[in-house]
Amino acid sequence: MKFRLLLGVAALSLAVTACNPDASGSAEDSAIDASALPEVEVPEISETLMKDITKELSSDEFQGRAPGTIGEEKTLELLVSQFKSAGLEPGNGDSWFQDVPLVEINAKDQSNLDIATESGETISLKPGSDFVAVTYQEQDTINITDSEMVFVGYGINAPERDWNDYEGIDVKGKTVVILVNDPDFGTESLEGEFGGRAMTYYGRWTYKYEEAARQGAAAAIIIHDEAPAAYGWGVVESSWSGPQFYAQTSNGGSDQTLANGWIQKEKARDILSASGQDMDALFKAAKEKDFKAVPLSTRATLNFSNEFDSLQSKNVVGVLKGAKRPDEYILYTGHWDHLGICKPAPDGDNICNGAIDNATGTAALVALADAHAKAGAPDRSIIFLAVTAEESGLLGSKYYAENPVYPLSQTVGGVNMDAFSMAGPAKNLTVIGKGKSQLDIYLEAAAKLEERTPEAEPTPEKGFYYRSDHFSFAKLGVPMLYFEGGEDLVNGGREAGAKVSEDYTTNHYHGPKDEYNEDWDWSGVMNDLRLYYRVGRMLAMSEDWPNWNEGDEFKEARDKSRK
Repeated sequence: MKFRLLLGVAALSLAVTACNPDASGSAEDSAIDASALPEVEVPEISETLMKDITKELSSDEFQGRAPGTIGEEKTLELLVSQFKSAGLEPGNGDSWFQDVPLVEINAKDQSNLDIATESGETISLKPGSDFVAVTYQEQDTINITDSEMVFVGYGINAPERDWNDYEGIDVKGKTVVILVNDPDFGTESLEGEFGGRAMTYYGRWTYKYEEAARQGAAAAIIIHDEAPAAYGWGVVESSWSGPQFYAQTSNGGSDQTLANGWIQKEKARDILSASGQDMDALFKAAKEKDFKAVPLSTRATLNFSNEFDSLQSKNVVGVLKGAKRPDEYILYTGHWDHLGICKPAPDGDNICNGAIDNATGTAALVALADAHAKAGAPDRSIIFLAVTAEESGLLGSKYYAENPVYPLSQTVGGVNMDAFSMAGPAKNLTVIGKGKSQLDIYLEAAAKLEERTPEAEPTPEKGFYYRSDHFSFAKLGVPMLYFEGGEDLVNGGREAGAKVSEDYTTNHYHGPKDEYNEDWDWSGVMNDLRLYYRVGRMLAMSEDWPNWNEGDEFKEARDKSRK
């Protein structure tokens, strides 16, 4: 999960087109009548259950819940026991699990990143403090020697936008240096080549490495800049240190770069300066469509060895079968994994417990399963899916979406839960990707009953819609909601809410101090759970098939799926 600072802004308007099957099973656009949505009573949702599961999952005994560790074993055992107790049935035939094939790669004996300059000097960067680098390839050793360096701006190749940062240059075997986010970062409006202020997928680091590999680069290094990255260097260092998990492929990652990594901004300035380039001027030039990649007069050398192993991690799948339309599915998702053993805090604590991120969301799956089961079978089936390896790039949800236990064409929609706020009750709630789909109508109705105000995310430039498990389903067409408690707190308003978020981001997120706290205020969490329950239950009792709004990037995939 990538934590966000949530400050309320004006809500976006809702569109009202949806996708319903006709008698032949094809998809037709039709209106959803908000006034005719099913009425839902919210049963008691157990706060005790939320507390107990969050506390246990984030205890040191679970060692940070990294895939392939004793932490995974304990997590799977706990979830199966709790899903059974809640009244669910195994969701994958007779099994509670879906195997997710992963490869674990752990870099060892990493050298400095040595940058040879034209003057004969060497800029030597230290791993961890100055740069981080990993490989997606299953190789015993990685050797990058005197690799020519090229600054490729934002590293984007988008033919539909008539934009190609790689045009006119061959980067095969070279090291590309890339800017984070996309060229519209910093603008005020939501209009521009790349969605204006809102980040597109082209701005995500995942895309930039993918494109660098397609271009044949030997290595891809992103310049870290806190504002457009949306997190500080400490998050990069902790997330990219130690064992890394990747989706297992038949070619062992041979089509990927030898190394992908990040570099501190001021170190990048030194490298560019050594090539006679002004970094600020290059950053400005890269925002223009006519930007051309800039060969640098520097060469990169980096070496490290790898330990790697194949493993079968697991998604946990439970189902509450529908009474009337059991072959239509509503989805609740949350990731159970975290970072495991990580960079120690000053006091020596080296377990990234992941209490907020995402023991809370995992506990919510159990608490909601318990509440739905107590309310009786809904009309449609409800799937409770705890996925693995979110922290490694949404790998568990991606695997399920591409290998679904239940057909995506029969999956009505769903909601994702990733890190609950302990700031206390809020008057608003923040919707990531508000205005994208018909599911907003359900959320508006649920929020009104709970006297909450849905608001659009205030920082679309940070690309949060592409950074949690709902994205894996959305890009294959399934409408997914991702919302969370807002920061307009009942006690203290927006100023107090922002303070809590800043404290979590600075002192806890992706570090050893994301730990369970007996003094947490759970009242806001429980209020949020009422919304999650209402939305899921309304979908499960409805006959509607919500679609993405007209013009949305995911609508075409949904229309094809429903046909």
